[in-house]
Amino acid sequence: MATTTTTADNRSTRQLRQTISGQATEISKLRSRISELVDDMHSLKNEISAFKTAVSNDMKGLIEAIKIKNK
Repeated sequence: MATTTTTADNRSTRQLRQTISGQATEISKLRSRISELVDDMHSLKNEISAFKTAVSNDMKGLIEAIKIKNK
């Protein structure tokens, strides 16, 4: 009876170790993906800021052109 219990315990332990290993791998992949998304978000923020500046400069140029034309 003890052998059966030990074998079952060993099998359970092996399965738990495989599960933990699989979860560790998945967590590592998710951390990597989150890191990529954070980098992408930072890039997008910079691009949006540059776009806002460019639009602002374009609008200032248009306003100045209209002022000059109306004089």
